[in-house]
Amino acid sequence: MGLYNFMPRFVPKIRSGEKLHTIRAKRAHPDKPGNTLHLYVGLRTRSVELIMRVFCVKVEDIVIDSAPENFLDDNTPMFRIAIDGIELAQSECESLARYDGFESFAEMMEFWDGRLPFHGDIIHWRCQSCLLPSQERAA
Repeated sequence: MGLYNFMPRFVPKIRSGEKLHTIRAKRAHPDKPGNTLHLYVGLRTRSVELIMRVFCVKVEDIVIDSAPENFLDDNTPMFRIAIDGIELAQSECESLARYDGFESFAEMMEFWDGRLPFHGDIIHWRCQSCLLPSQERAA
């Protein structure tokens, strides 16, 4: 049973189905496909709110690291992302960022600034299996 807390900025994208996964540190008892994931905002506060419950469909290993020796033409640093040991192309990094709730890969890397290198899990769900709190009460 995975409990996941999200920043308020991600809630609309989770509810709309635009955000399809979360990137988290490795856990002692990791989630696996078939587990129910409980997605919250404000966890451990008085304003806690259940966003929805979803079923985990896949968990992959992810490594995010900067490549300080490599810069783009405008001196913007490049980053390396590998999922299950396979390095992503730039277009794949853009898709990853969008499915993680960011507008662009550049915005995602601003979020990760100061937190690299990172090695964790990317936990996927599908919104066809989402259960909103209002639907639970009706059932």
